[in-house]
Amino acid sequence: MPVPFSRQEVKALFDGKKVLSQLPYPNFGDDTETQAAIVEGSGRLSISGAQEKYAMVVDGNQLRLTRSGESGRFIVKPAPTDRRFWLRADMPANEYITMRIAQNVFGIEVAAHGLCFLGNGDAVYITRRFDYLPDGGKIHMEDFASLAGLNRQNAGDDYKYDRLSYEDCADLIQRYSIAPKVDLLKFYRLLLFNYLFCNSDAHLKNFSLFAPSPGEYRLAPAYDLLNTQMHLRSSIFALEKGLFKEGTPITDTTPIGRPLFEDFGRCIGLSEMLIQREIGRFAKSYTAVEELIKTSLLSPEAKESYYKDYKYRQSTLQ
Repeated sequence: MPVPFSRQEVKALFDGKKVLSQLPYPNFGDDTETQAAIVEGSGRLSISGAQEKYAMVVDGNQLRLTRSGESGRFIVKPAPTDRRFWLRADMPANEYITMRIAQNVFGIEVAAHGLCFLGNGDAVYITRRFDYLPDGGKIHMEDFASLAGLNRQNAGDDYKYDRLSYEDCADLIQRYSIAPKVDLLKFYRLLLFNYLFCNSDAHLKNFSLFAPSPGEYRLAPAYDLLNTQMHLRSSIFALEKGLFKEGTPITDTTPIGRPLFEDFGRCIGLSEMLIQREIGRFAKSYTAVEELIKTSLLSPEAKESYYKDYKYRQSTLQ
């Protein structure tokens, strides 16, 4: 049985309208009818990342794939088909629970999100695009690669990973945000969260500024949060330079953890009081985190991996 959207999800995703969590497709790959719908709606979005992504709209009380000429207000991500990923069937539940923890435990502003289900019972992650106004108009949004003027043509295939540091990203916030002090604190909090929950794919296109009011740019809600280490072993930070413009030292005598995040906070101009307060929040144990992991739709193996990763990173912030 598919799990219905919660009251909180119905409000955030669909403005209170009741929508079924059961999708009208047996899967995303095998049957001819679903494939035809994917082709008609141009299916896969041009958003970078490992997961397949499809655009959807609400039709009556049901979600469906977009048709030719339609703009999807929702993005759905099924489990990836790439067999190089470990525990790939858990990826939708991973992203869902990570976004839930960010929002409900740490108070991070995130994109509206939920889980829906294919006819075969597989969970599919869903998120609502926040760059649309209620009347269908677009909110201007720029990811950090775009703000820095970087693209594949002028900076190479790995431009979203190998060109800037998170300190450079802070400079972009300082330059373009209407409230840089507020957004720098939010950015710092998000980096701590990504570290704590092993999100090593927080690259330049996974941070954005947007302008809900014309010309007034602020840090966009967080999106694409998940424990990537559970699926693919990688470096601690998505950006090759790590935290600092000159690179981030990670050695036996200078490990990643509290001291480096303290230095980074000072580097981007946060007060010592804010630095200690924020790191303290993420170093603290929360029963709510453990309960959300325990009651999630992750497989038993994935729950164990997720919890162990979290507890180890937490220990390095104490």
